[in-house]
Amino acid sequence: MDENPFAPLGSKEWNVFMFYDYTDLTHDQDLYRLLNEYEEIVLIAWSMGVWAGQQLFKSFRGKLKTAIAINGTLCPIDDKYGIPEDVVRLTLANLDEKQRLKFYYRMCRDRVLYQQFLENKPLRNIEGQQKELASLLKNAKCHADEVSIYSDVFVSKNDLIMPTKSQLHSWRETTVIKIEGSHFPFYAYNNWDEIVESIATQG
Repeated sequence: MDENPFAPLGSKEWNVFMFYDYTDLTHDQDLYRLLNEYEEIVLIAWSMGVWAGQQLFKSFRGKLKTAIAINGTLCPIDDKYGIPEDVVRLTLANLDEKQRLKFYYRMCRDRVLYQQFLENKPLRNIEGQQKELASLLKNAKCHADEVSIYSDVFVSKNDLIMPTKSQLHSWRETTVIKIEGSHFPFYAYNNWDEIVESIATQG
């Protein structure tokens, strides 16, 4: 992804920073200086970003007011706790524009949602996405035994990308909030604030 699919969401309460392209998670000193200026941080991590967020933000654990994992696990490429490795390898090997659109549709699972997503689709090129996916395949090792930074976990009931069953296996020790919808649930909310507030109403 990039920032475009999330353009419809804003926030009244928070400054919003978006992180994408997990090809290289080398620590950026400018990022650390920026985050250190804030007294509180809310982390909302989605899909592969749940694993990446764990790597990038665990040193900021003390500043995390809330950390929400949405449709992802600490073992994102795993036959039991994430996306099966064979599926990731096939996706990488066959990725072209046609397959990318099929992936987006499976991610949405609803024609209306899919059309809305396409109106805000990522503007990244396929070569860059392939490079990122290859890096994740190599580096996104399972950290199931690591102490999670996530205080709350949202799992969609009909996720065809990060299988719902795998997510529930992965987070069995954690408070899980089951939500309606597919892998991409964000257009069910008006803004980022609603996602944070929904913890209290659904948890």
